This record gives sequence, C-alpha cells and structure tokens, in this order.
Amino acid sequence: MATIKDVAKLAGVGTGTVSRVLSGNGSVSAKTLLKVNKAMEALKFKPNRSARSLKSKKFDTIGIWGTDTSGEMERKTLRDIERELKPYDVHCIITNGDLNSANNPNGARESVELLINKGCDGVIIWGSDIDLSALNILQIESDFPNIILLNNKIDLINDKCFYYDHYQAGYIAGQYLIDNGHRNIACITGWLRTADANQRHRGFLDALKNNNISIPTELIFHGDYTFSGGHRGAKYLLEQGHSFTALFCGNDQSAMSAIAALSSAGHNVPDDISVFGYDDMNIASYTNPPLTTIHVPFNKMVVTATRQLLNLCYKTELSIDRNFPIQLIERSSVKNIG
Repeated sequence: MATIKDVAKLAGVGTGTVSRVLSGNGSVSAKTLLKVNKAMEALKFKPNRSARSLKSKKFDTIGIWGTDTSGEMERKTLRDIERELKPYDVHCIITNGDLNSANNPNGARESVELLINKGCDGVIIWGSDIDLSALNILQIESDFPNIILLNNKIDLINDKCFYYDHYQAGYIAGQYLIDNGHRNIACITGWLRTADANQRHRGFLDALKNNNISIPTELIFHGDYTFSGGHRGAKYLLEQGHSFTALFCGNDQSAMSAIAALSSAGHNVPDDISVFGYDDMNIASYTNPPLTTIHVPFNKMVVTATRQLLNLCYKTELSIDRNFPIQLIERSSVKNIG
C-alpha cells in the first residue's frame, strides 16, 4: 500500500507538500497540486478522507443550487464542471432551489444552508430568482464566504459574480429585427421576476424606441421560459387583433413552442411571421425552421465560475476569464422584408 512518502517521491515534492494537499491547509500552487494528485492516482493512494475532513474541515465537495428559471443544465455542463473538479479530487452535489411556498417562504434559503450543513466547502448559486434576494445572498455570503453567483450580479460581491450583458443581447435582437425590415414586432418575455429577463427585455424595447418604433402592450406577453408558456404566448398574441411580422422570445424554449403554435394557426415561419430566440440551445439549429437566436457562452461561464470556487475553497491559483461575449446566430427563422 502506497504511503505519503511514496507520493512525495513520485511527485518530486516534500512530504509536507503532500500533507498540505491532503489537509487543504497552506498554500500549494495549481501546478504542484496537479503533480501530487497525479502521483496519488498513479499509486492508487487512498487517504483517509474522514480523518482528513475532521482535521482540515474540508470535505472536498461543492454544491450547485439552482431553480427552474435558471435554465436547462445539460449533461455537457455537468461534465465540464466535473472535469474542472476531478484533478483536485472534488465532487459536487446538486439541489433544487424551487422550494419556497406559502407554508415555507424561506425554503430557498434553507436549501442553500442545507448544502452547507451537508459538508459542501463552497456553493454555486445559479440564477437570478428573487426567491433568494440580494439581501439573503449577502447574509449567506457574510456567514459563508465560499459562494459564487452564476448569471447574477450583486455589486458588493462582484468578484464572486459571473454574468452576461443581457441588455446588449436584447438590444441586438431588437435591432436585428428592425434591420430586416420589421416594424410590427411582438414579444414573449422571459420570467420578469428575474434580473436577466428584465435586462434583455429592456434592451429589446430600447432598440425599438431608438428607431422610433412602439410596441402595443397587447403585443407583449409575459412568459415564463417554458415550452407551454411560449405556446400560450403565441396563441394569445394572435388573438389580440394586432398584426405583427416578427416575434422576439425570451428564450429558445419559448421560441420553439411559439413556432409550433403559429404553424398550427396557419402561419408560416418565417414567410408570415419571423421568430427570434435567445440562448442558442443545442437543438436550436435543428428546429423547423432553424432558429435565429442569441448565443450566450454558458459553459464557458460555468467553467470559470467553478475555477473561482476552487480558488476560494482550496487556495488554488487558477486563471479567471470574465469575458463572456454574446453572439448573434443567424439561421432561417427570420425573414428580411425590407
């Protein structure tokens, strides 16, 4: 059975360095940490994790907290997270944050605290729901500093926040429809109780306003990011008696189901009504017609956020990239009528 001395010899470091890696105490560079972990893997060295946790108060586990409005977490996203954690022998626990109810209005916060109490060294809080308000998050961060916010921004802890410029993305979407000759434009919003949905909606409306285009309130349907919400929204908009040639949707799910509703009502997309999505889901290029949308580099943001949490929890020195450029993806669901 391999010992700490064997690991140190193979990694080319001292036994004290290996001990620091195992305990989580003291500074170890990312390069050295990788060398030690590779040596342990080659020797099939298995430290006593229970003893290590009691001594170091580290459990080599992070938590991921999210809600339905955060978006779809794909298998690739989880693989990317696990790929970042694996070299450091860290694992993750995922929990559902949609726990607030009339009987338990503090359910969301309690679910975050449960992750902490279960032994998570750090937590990624995913989404911008008001179920966990900025005040609540700041209170949690004060007691438990090892948190990262994904797709959310709180100025007082901005170094722990990772997000896109949703306002710019919404503006680009609106301007693109206008540049393609559309003046009568409808909208199915995202869930406006979230900050990101409000930002992209405001950017979209400002693009119209700056081009002297107004949108009747009847042509704005407050959606919820779901397939059913997009389907209901498209049917509602068709019933309002206002003709429109283009429809901007708060996410790709809403756009896809809106296309289905428009087609069922006898409207051709894009010949009769153009449809614009948001997110650039994997399936967006396979819809009929393929969906024009906004690409947001979600997985890049997740990877960077995971690295920042590793830095916070385990004193690694991984590089952090906060540049998450959005991109207009032109496909076939928008027609130029100019």
